Amino acid sequence: MKKILGLAIALVLFMGMAGIGTWAYFSDVETSTGNTLAAGTLDLKTGDYDGVTKTLEATNMAPGDTVGPETITLKNSGSVAGATLDLAFSYIESDGSPNPNNEGADATAAMIEVTTLNYGNPSVSILGSVADINTNGYKDIYDLKNDDLSGQSGIDASSTKDFEIAVQLRPKTGNSFQADGITVTMTFTLNQ
Repeated sequence: MKKILGLAIALVLFMGMAGIGTWAYFSDVETSTGNTLAAGTLDLKTGDYDGVTKTLEATNMAPGDTVGPETITLKNSGSVAGATLDLAFSYIESDGSPNPNNEGADATAAMIEVTTLNYGNPSVSILGSVADINTNGYKDIYDLKNDDLSGQSGIDASSTKDFEIAVQLRPKTGNSFQADGITVTMTFTLNQ
């Protein structure tokens, strides 16, 4: 009987020791809620609008006439800073009538000298960075269209910078340009 009792005690101890290995450790669980992830915005406005029209407008210009300087306030209405601003110019022919000699858009753009091209706060001239691509000795709308004007300084979130431009119909513009004209588009691209 002692032997059976001893074996029973040994069996209970063995089972108890085996059970200790299968018991779980302590654990505690907590949660983190309300985590919100959202992309910011980069929202370039021109004069508090999504695009402006007719910044430079002149009809019936005579040689030597100047238009501007005109200012466009560029505003980053978004929540993310813009690292760089790209400027791009394009134009299409927009002749008056009658047009006795059609000189074409590129020739007309080359007769419109850019006299002011400023950007920033404070305003800094960027005209010196424009190449005289058509090698006529001055900076003109043709040069603005064909030069790479990307990589200007950006605009911080909720901040503004001014863009300023003035042009002049060259004083020595000949009779063959009478009634020739162009419509210019200025495109501003703010990049993160």
